Amino acid sequence: MEIDGKICVITGGASGIGLGLAKSLLARGGQVVLADINIARAEAAAEELGPKAHAAALDVRSKESFEALAAQVFSSFGRVDVMVNNAGVSGGRGLLDTPEDEIDWVIDVNLKGVWRGTSVFGKRMREQTTPSVICNIGSENSLGYISRGLGIYAASKHGVLGMCDVLRHELPAHMKVCVACPGLVTSDLTRSSNQTAPRPRLNEAQLDMSDRVMAMGMPPEEAGELIVKGIEREDFIIPLHAHVVKIAETRWQEIANSFATHAPYTPDAEKYNVQAIIQQLVSEKD
Repeated sequence: MEIDGKICVITGGASGIGLGLAKSLLARGGQVVLADINIARAEAAAEELGPKAHAAALDVRSKESFEALAAQVFSSFGRVDVMVNNAGVSGGRGLLDTPEDEIDWVIDVNLKGVWRGTSVFGKRMREQTTPSVICNIGSENSLGYISRGLGIYAASKHGVLGMCDVLRHELPAHMKVCVACPGLVTSDLTRSSNQTAPRPRLNEAQLDMSDRVMAMGMPPEEAGELIVKGIEREDFIIPLHAHVVKIAETRWQEIANSFATHAPYTPDAEKYNVQAIIQQLVSEKD
């Protein structure tokens, strides 16, 4: 997709990867809407970025908030060419010790928030019939095991990848789906998450260590540039950190070994292929 002249909406667009994305899209001639729960920060970022950047309030936990944003954007611009569902929160406890309200919060933001943006904007983008891209931000955690303490976060990001894998087969030809899978990127993700969580998850010592780790991440401008290049190419999976290929290889090798041991492929296995069964039933009906 050519970005020049395109209308682009970014959730969580006022900081971190979202702001890095905005800079890259603007550099290619796009117009960007920075949709963020912190409207003051979004307005300050838009003012700094220039006249083609616009701020809007958004709470990704509310479908009504997404509907209001979509109405505002389509009223102003008439269409959306690139929708980036970027807003997300982190986690920090071991899986067995994570309270349920914290699980609900992470899933509500990271998975249902992505679904809300995809659904609300996707329906309108489907009707406009012009080429468009939905880019949802997953994680290196979407591709395999990264670290202890990230069980619910990983579950939410696996969910984003799985949801989009189905979505790309449901959309009309003029719509494409991308899933960006960044690793460590410099941001305030953990600290801002800690402030808005149902209850504090990390003490100050843990936050300090998290800050030090985050400070060693990829600059958000570099992350944004890599993601925008993937959007231009309309790639389904957009990896940012090269070392994650080893993590993905480990996951695939475990899968391959398990099949070889428990369910080696033979032509007879096709009798349980759901797609083949559906096609057979459809053909018999016709």
